[in-house]
Amino acid sequence: MSLVNDMLRDLEERRAAPSERLTLEGLHAVDEAGAARRERIERLRRGSIWFMAVMLIAVLIGVMIGRVVNGQIPWGGVMPKREEAAAPALPRLLEVLPQTDAGGLTLQLLLERSVPYQRTEESGAVSLRLPDVELAGGPRSGRVQREGRSLSWRVEAQGRDVQVLLVGLGEGLQVSDRLEAAGDRWLLWIEVPLNEPAPNAEAAVEEPALTPAAPAAEPAAEPELPAWATAPVAPANAPEPAATAEPAAPAPEPAGVPQVKIEPYRPDGLAEARQAIQAGDYRKAIAELEELQKTRGRDPEVLRWLARAYLADGQQQRLLGWLPAQLAQMPQDSELRLLLARAQLQAGATRDAVATLEQNAPSLAQEPTYHALLAASYQQTGQWQQSAALYREMVALRPSQSTWQLGLAIALEQLDQPAEAARHYRLALQGLGLDESAKRFASERAAALGGRG
Repeated sequence: MSLVNDMLRDLEERRAAPSERLTLEGLHAVDEAGAARRERIERLRRGSIWFMAVMLIAVLIGVMIGRVVNGQIPWGGVMPKREEAAAPALPRLLEVLPQTDAGGLTLQLLLERSVPYQRTEESGAVSLRLPDVELAGGPRSGRVQREGRSLSWRVEAQGRDVQVLLVGLGEGLQVSDRLEAAGDRWLLWIEVPLNEPAPNAEAAVEEPALTPAAPAAEPAAEPELPAWATAPVAPANAPEPAATAEPAAPAPEPAGVPQVKIEPYRPDGLAEARQAIQAGDYRKAIAELEELQKTRGRDPEVLRWLARAYLADGQQQRLLGWLPAQLAQMPQDSELRLLLARAQLQAGATRDAVATLEQNAPSLAQEPTYHALLAASYQQTGQWQQSAALYREMVALRPSQSTWQLGLAIALEQLDQPAEAARHYRLALQGLGLDESAKRFASERAAALGGRG
């Protein structure tokens, strides 16, 4: 092109005859400087769009990781202001399921998640207190009678706590409790055997002074609750056992203040691991969660928190080597799949991230953030058609989401649809959630594309 331009300029300067122009007839000199300038501008424009696409996915990943550290499932939208952040909801006790059979009484308490609890024992009564737990459905109570023996139980809310109280059987009250995972819920099992006589039954029969008092010791109403039943710790002045008819007769056990045994119980370290993550101590959380995984196997809650801890601690390679095997056993777990894709994106494996997100994707209405990461990842692999199509579905679901409008505008500009791109750049400016640099970029592109198309 440069040689032709030189020949044309030479003909013009010499005012050559028409016969000399025949070979170059119809050709005109090109403004090479202007063309070079326009090419540089186009390269700058495409470079700025590419940079903004990279920034968009970086913002998405950064916001998601920030929410994961806080123990939240990221659903997209605007990050709430600190002063507007709602207090975390209390775990709920969803259901109380009593069962009575020949062996005794079994209470099953269905909980939303694992919680610590405190056990308090006194002669003839056992209390389990679950702090910071909400009771759904109101208080529950019941009574079991078997062969002249009576046991009463009650589950009720006390302030921000839930208390489970079992009273009866005297010294023969034996209560076992354990907390077990049940899918994505937890069950607190409380078992009381009723098929064995009380340990001091023989003494009561052989003791002449106690025999007449035996019928009176079987009240028709429920046994009276001890004074400590409404408090987490038994007071020092707890009521004493009833005195015998003949004080001079020897008793099996000396009378006096009954012994109170308080046993704090923590079923597992999941709560401690969550607290460690929120405090930024990721190594402690990882150590705790790795131990839990050994005992709980494929508990989804433990796996998710362990993946979050790896990601928050920057251990992408460790996560990438561990998580695929877990995900293969639970292919429908979209949160584990999302965490794996984030680690792949951070490691620069964008095509692997796209392939991960495309498998077993949940519905858009159910998990829009999952699809937001997939749409942004499409732009990193140059799949502009797929990105634009997915962003269109997302903005139809939530038009006020500015980051989605911006992602759609970038994809449309790359697909040479300037008028539509300019419109979505303007819509992005009208919504919420963009930082100053993103707003400035959207404003510049909307102005540049306003007269095109």
